Amino acid sequence: MLKKLVVLFLFVFTAKISAQSEIVASIYRGLWYSYNFQVQEAEAEFQKIINKYPDDPRGYHYKSEIYLWAFISNKDQSDFSRFMRLSDIAIDKAQKLLDKQDNNENSLYVLGASYGFRAMAFSKNDKSIDAVWAAKSSNKYLNKVQEHYPYNNDIYLCKGLFSYAISFVPGVFKWALKIAGFSGSKEEGVYYLKKAFKYGKYSKPEAAFFLSQIYSESYGDYETSANYLRQLIKQYPRNSLFQYSLAVVLVKYRKPVEAEKVLKDVIRNNNMRFQQIISYSNFLLGDIFFHRNDFQHAVGYYQKFLSSTRDFDYSGIAYLRTALSYEMTKNRREAQRNYILARNGNLDIPDDIYAKRKGEIYYDHPLSGNEIILLKASNLIEDAKFNEAYYDLKNVLPRLENDKLKGEAYQYLSDVAYELGKTGEAVDFAGKALYMDTKEEKWIKPFACYYGARAYLKNGNKQMASKYLDKAESYGDFDYKAKLSGWVKSMRWKL
Repeated sequence: MLKKLVVLFLFVFTAKISAQSEIVASIYRGLWYSYNFQVQEAEAEFQKIINKYPDDPRGYHYKSEIYLWAFISNKDQSDFSRFMRLSDIAIDKAQKLLDKQDNNENSLYVLGASYGFRAMAFSKNDKSIDAVWAAKSSNKYLNKVQEHYPYNNDIYLCKGLFSYAISFVPGVFKWALKIAGFSGSKEEGVYYLKKAFKYGKYSKPEAAFFLSQIYSESYGDYETSANYLRQLIKQYPRNSLFQYSLAVVLVKYRKPVEAEKVLKDVIRNNNMRFQQIISYSNFLLGDIFFHRNDFQHAVGYYQKFLSSTRDFDYSGIAYLRTALSYEMTKNRREAQRNYILARNGNLDIPDDIYAKRKGEIYYDHPLSGNEIILLKASNLIEDAKFNEAYYDLKNVLPRLENDKLKGEAYQYLSDVAYELGKTGEAVDFAGKALYMDTKEEKWIKPFACYYGARAYLKNGNKQMASKYLDKAESYGDFDYKAKLSGWVKSMRWKL
C-alpha cells in the first residue's frame, strides 16, 4: 500500500513539474514571437496554454502583452480593448488561485505585472488617474513577490518604471504619492531596470527597450541607447518598433546615413499591424532630408506622414518644417498655409509647442536672407557636415546686425567648433552668445551655456563646466527645456 502511495505521489508531482515546464517553454516561445512582431504565431502559442490550462492566469497575461505592445506602437483603441479584456481575465484567474493558495508566486507575479501593464496602457491612453491606481495595485503585489520570492528579478521591470516615473512628478505632488505608497528616483529606476535586464527571466527585452529610451531621452547618451537597441534588433530582427527607435537615436547621434537605411527597411517590410511606426518612419525621413537641405524630398516624406498618422503627435513640427521647405523653394503661399497648420500639433510635446510659436512668427514675417543661411547651417550641423557649417557661420557672422541672430550664430558655432575639436573656440563662442540680447529666442542662452560647459569639461576645467551648468539651469521657461535638463544632469554625473 505504501509503495502504491509513493508511486501515486511521484506521478502527481512529476505531472505538475511537467506541466510547469511545458507552460514555461511555451511562454518563452510565445514571447519570442511577440517581440519579433510575429503576432499570429505568438497568439497561437499563448492560446495553447489557455486551451490546455484554462485556470492558469499566465496564458491570458502574456497574450494580453501582445496587444499592449501593439497599442503602445499604434495607439489603436481596438488593441487597447483586447489588452484590457485579456488582462481582466488574467487578474481574475490569478486572484482565484491566490484564494486557494496564499502567496502563490505565479499568481502574485501575474497580478503585479498585469496591473503594471495596465498602468502603462492607461498612461498611453491619457487616463492618468486609472494609471496611478493600477500602479498602486501593481506595487502591492510586486512587493509581496519580493518579500516571499526574493530571487524573482522580473518584478524590477515595473518597479523600475514606477521609480523612474516618480522622478518627474513635481515636488508639490510627491507627498500624495508617498501616502499612496510610492517612492523612487531616476537613479533607482535605472538600477531596477538594469537588474531586470541582467537577471530577469521574462522581462529582459522590455527592460532593454526602456533603458534605451531613458539613456536617449534623459541622459543624451546615444551610444549606450543605441547599443541596447542593436542587441534587441539582433535577437528580434522583425521588430519595427526597435528598428524605428534605433533610427531616432541615430538621428540624435548625428548619424543620418545609418538612420536612413534603418528607416527604409522599416517601410520596406511594411508590417500591416504596426502602420503608425511606418508613419513615424516617414516623418523621420522627412527630418533627415530637411537637415540635408533637400527640401523637395523632405516635403514628400512629411506629407506621407501627415496623411497616414493616427494622432496629432509631431504633426505641428512636420507642418512647420514643410512650411520652411516651401519657404526655401520660394513658394510663400504654400509656406503660409502650412504655418497655419503648424498650430495643430500636440501641445504636450516640445516639438509641437515650438512649431506653434514659430509658425505664428513666420506667417507674418518671411525668413530673411541671413535667417535662411542660419537655418541651412544648423541643418548642416544635424547632418554631421561640420566643416561646411563652420565655414558658412563664420562667413555670415559679420553680416548679422541684430543680437538675436548673432546669439543664434554664436550658439551654433560653439556646438560645431566642439565637434571639430576646437574646444577653445567653442568656449569663446558660447561666452559671446551670452552677451547678446536674445529675449525673443529664450532657448539660445541656456543651450549656449551647455555647449560652453561641454567644451570646458573636454578641456579638463570642471570648475567652469559646473559654473556654466549652474547658469544653464538658472533660466526660466524656454523651448526644449526638458531636453536640456536631461543633458545637464548627464554632464553633472561626468563631473
